Amino acid sequence: MDYANDYDFNNFVQDMTVMVEQSLNDNECVVEAERLVGKLIQSSSWLPAEKRRPSDEGYSRHPLYCDPEDRFEVIALVWKPGQKTTLHDHDDTWGAEGVVTGQVKVTNYIRLEELSGGEIVKLQPADSIVVNEQNTGKLLPPADCHILEGVGDTPAITIHVYGKQLRKFRVFTPLDEEGLYLAEEKQVEYYPA
Repeated sequence: MDYANDYDFNNFVQDMTVMVEQSLNDNECVVEAERLVGKLIQSSSWLPAEKRRPSDEGYSRHPLYCDPEDRFEVIALVWKPGQKTTLHDHDDTWGAEGVVTGQVKVTNYIRLEELSGGEIVKLQPADSIVVNEQNTGKLLPPADCHILEGVGDTPAITIHVYGKQLRKFRVFTPLDEEGLYLAEEKQVEYYPA
């Protein structure tokens, strides 16, 4: 019997809870969270149909679980080809991501410096990769800024785990000087409602 097919969302939440209780630092958390996401996305049978729906208005954000002690949250994002995020961060927390179905292009940036009280940020492009089905990635500040985009011919579904419930994040708009971006705080919205 293939163990991966028996691993469901309840197992994942239990394993994540044990992990955050036992981990000593963010680096340990993000490495183990990525491993657990990889285990979860070997099957998609655990993800309800209503959490798989794309939107014509932009990628869909579906909450799946929020730890009652705010130590982690799990969300599903659904992307039609061409839908993408703005360049954004993750409110200074770690994260692990996995592609359940489809493909997503990830364009990563490293935060080099905060200027003007954080209103202006110096970012450096790091890499751009296409993440295929059943593959994972992780982010840990200051390497927590990126753009995600659904690519390929079919919708993509990604699972994201963060080291707290994301209530806000910053989006970055390029300024005239190369590498400098205006940072604007945004509140997290889940859609479609």
